[in-house]
Amino acid sequence: MASTSTVIGVSSIFHSKTTTSCRRAAAATTTTAANFSSAMPLSSSSASLLSEKPPHFNSLIAKTQLSFKHGLIINNNSTFTPPSAIATPNSILSEEAFKGLDGFSDFEADADTDDAVDYDSSETEPSNNTSEVELDISKLGLPHRLVQTLQNRGITHLFPIQRAVLIPTLEGRDLIARAKTGTGKTLAFGIPIIKRLTEDAELRGSQRRTGRLPKVLVLAPTRELAKQVEKEIKESAPYLSTVCVYGGVSYATQQNALSRGVDVVVGTPGRIIDLLKGKSLKLGEVEYLVLDEADQMLSFGFEEDVEVILESLPSKRQSMLFSATMPTWVKKLARKYLDNPLQIDLVGDQEEKLAEGIKLYAVSTTATSKRTILSDLVTVYAKGGKTIIFTRTKRDADEVSMALTQSIASEALHGDISQHQRERTLNGFRQGKFTVLVATDVASRGLDIPNVDLIIHYELPNDPETFVHRSGRTGRAGKEGTAILMFTNSQRRTVRSLERDAGCKFEFVSPPAIEELLESSTEQVVATLNGVHPESVEFFTPTAQKLIEEQGNKRSCCCTSTFEWIFSASFIPGWTTLQLTRDPTYSRGFLSARSVTGFLSDVYPAAADEIGKIHLIADERVQGAVFDLPEEIAKELLNKQLPPGNTIEKITKLPALHQMMVPP
Repeated sequence: MASTSTVIGVSSIFHSKTTTSCRRAAAATTTTAANFSSAMPLSSSSASLLSEKPPHFNSLIAKTQLSFKHGLIINNNSTFTPPSAIATPNSILSEEAFKGLDGFSDFEADADTDDAVDYDSSETEPSNNTSEVELDISKLGLPHRLVQTLQNRGITHLFPIQRAVLIPTLEGRDLIARAKTGTGKTLAFGIPIIKRLTEDAELRGSQRRTGRLPKVLVLAPTRELAKQVEKEIKESAPYLSTVCVYGGVSYATQQNALSRGVDVVVGTPGRIIDLLKGKSLKLGEVEYLVLDEADQMLSFGFEEDVEVILESLPSKRQSMLFSATMPTWVKKLARKYLDNPLQIDLVGDQEEKLAEGIKLYAVSTTATSKRTILSDLVTVYAKGGKTIIFTRTKRDADEVSMALTQSIASEALHGDISQHQRERTLNGFRQGKFTVLVATDVASRGLDIPNVDLIIHYELPNDPETFVHRSGRTGRAGKEGTAILMFTNSQRRTVRSLERDAGCKFEFVSPPAIEELLESSTEQVVATLNGVHPESVEFFTPTAQKLIEEQGNKRSCCCTSTFEWIFSASFIPGWTTLQLTRDPTYSRGFLSARSVTGFLSDVYPAAADEIGKIHLIADERVQGAVFDLPEEIAKELLNKQLPPGNTIEKITKLPALHQMMVPP
């Protein structure tokens, strides 16, 4: 493998000081030779752009008579020579940069005239003009069904890392890409790879060979990230066969999927190695390799496994490495296994490495007040939205979650939790069955949970990278978010060091005052009332009107602030409310939501997976609970044989209930 590489930033792909002088030279002759770092033959698909067929972004050729456009050299020997340029962090490609390329409006300006589009290499902030800073995916020559599935998912334009990676990837370049956390790296490599696979599939027609070997291998450091990547690819190209392989679950399902034939394999290094040794996975036809979060492979001790896997791959392949940081091992890996890689850097030397739109606060606490303040922070800053709280130890995660559950629905996530329980917890959090996830750093990388409003660092992170990775769970894909750091007085100097090393600035705030808590609680009550199902409104309207007539508005407000939880009871079409009771002479009653779901898991696992809100019955003489299930699941459950002493029945009138709980 070659030991040199080209370093390139987003705007410098099409303009840099180096290429400015080259542009004028290129205008004089179509055979201009410049001192650049590498040259790569155009693919056969690139040559197709010279035909009259609808153009695709397979090539950087603009017009056969124009050898140089916007900082790119195309010489008569059909080689693409990207200019050597230093990265310009966070700069943006616009559609203007692609004028003159097939598929865009004609651009016939002479290369040495002022009509050529230049980009200021000092640009660091995206413009607010969407048409200038984002590329419409419908104009990129992507296969129609890929465009359609992306648009159906609400994806219409590319983010900076996706724009930067698109052309080099389609040209077959190996590359190393650095980008901020939460900037859309999965689709950066996913879109061009899916494009190639889709076109290949269309050429083959419906003939998809059973038992075919994978064309794509994506390595990820954690099972959560692997599942996220596989889900992203599957949702973008449901017509491709994908499989995600990771430890902690049975081999059989993964082996069966591989034996049927697969296009894309996403997995963690440990399980990939196991499947290779067992000959269930063969990598002899892999054409595309992606190492996602490569720096974290080192953190999880996967260096040796990764190198063994790379040695098992065909030498003729395209390799892409994505990493937030570039430790020595990652650089060594790139030198050894990547072929003259193009470096795309959207981070550079800039201090701020967090995604835009994340507000940072620091709150001084004491060891004894931390947990009390914690629930107040969630109330004020999350405003009913999703929160992830990071702790250092598994014990802290469990204890903090238990303490919060008294006032806020929460669950813990750490390494001692089984894979099945981990998936149920994450799914419950995504679906809003509970709003607070308390996690160790096992969850700080690769989690794909949309719309997380608040991150709380319950303990100071061990290093700036961990702080960035934790905080990056909010403010994703251009959305706003909040991150709060809790610290004690003795840690104040450490906080200042973190500001310096992470290149960020905290706003130091006091713990929430009672006025802030009341204001936030009021807003959440209003949001809850606005979200009540119309049938529930009709059910309570007569009582509310009677209350107002008899006792006035003030008394009604008191009732609202006290009993707003009741509107969570299920009277929603499509769901059935069931009551589970147990005769205490047979066995111990139901004391928690976990005991209810545990019982249902034994009787009918589908019910435990789909269960909605759970309320324990307040009457201590009745050992039971009330819960919601989708109608079809409820019908099946009602027909199941129950252990002696247990009954399940459909109800239309709620008994007195304890406060709302959620399934574990």
